[in-house]
Amino acid sequence: MKKKITIFIVLALILAVAGTAVYVLTNLNSIVKAAIEKYGSQATKTAVRVSSVQIKLGSGEGAVRGLRVANPSGFFSPSIITLDDISVRIAKKSVTSTPMVIDNILISGPEVFYEMKEDGTANLDILKKNLATSAPKEQPQKSSKGKEIKLRVRKLVFEKGKVHVRVAQLLDKPYIVELPRLELTDIGKHNGATPAEIARIMATALAEETAKAVAKTQGKRLLRKGAEDLLKKYLNK
Repeated sequence: MKKKITIFIVLALILAVAGTAVYVLTNLNSIVKAAIEKYGSQATKTAVRVSSVQIKLGSGEGAVRGLRVANPSGFFSPSIITLDDISVRIAKKSVTSTPMVIDNILISGPEVFYEMKEDGTANLDILKKNLATSAPKEQPQKSSKGKEIKLRVRKLVFEKGKVHVRVAQLLDKPYIVELPRLELTDIGKHNGATPAEIARIMATALAEETAKAVAKTQGKRLLRKGAEDLLKKYLNK
């Protein structure tokens, strides 16, 4: 009888593990989508939403569509950043290891909506402040097995991006600035970084590159309007 009970317990454990594996595999896209929204919102302190996620573990490929970072309160546009086309290539052998290695993230056509109010407050400055202050309060993210989640991104590229600029003092219609190609390498390094840290690094790099792109194109416009003080604000970022 004791032997039969032991066999029953073993079979029950096998079925439980198998059931968990099936659940994760069949719900992987929704799990990743929820993780992006949770850790992205934690890093930016505004709502982050994703339209869809498609992960193919067999080929190590993935795609994220329609990622939106909400604008801080009080600004015109509903989003401050939109990333509609994100392609991911995962190192398949690292899926069950720590850190999990992502060989490449390609973000094509990112759009940033830069706004500055009449009092000189810019949404990008608020985002950068949120990103900087979110770091110390983070708690380690853990997998369902209790292990801390760590990622290492070997290469991340933003390309073919643009910035929609709206500056209240200029009394101009919004205009578009080209966003230069941006490449980051070895994010997280050997020991990896948490998902929230990865999100913060990505968003901070994009915000800083946006500020530079706007500053370079704003000089003549600001001088033409006699807004020398505002020009200094741009150049001192």
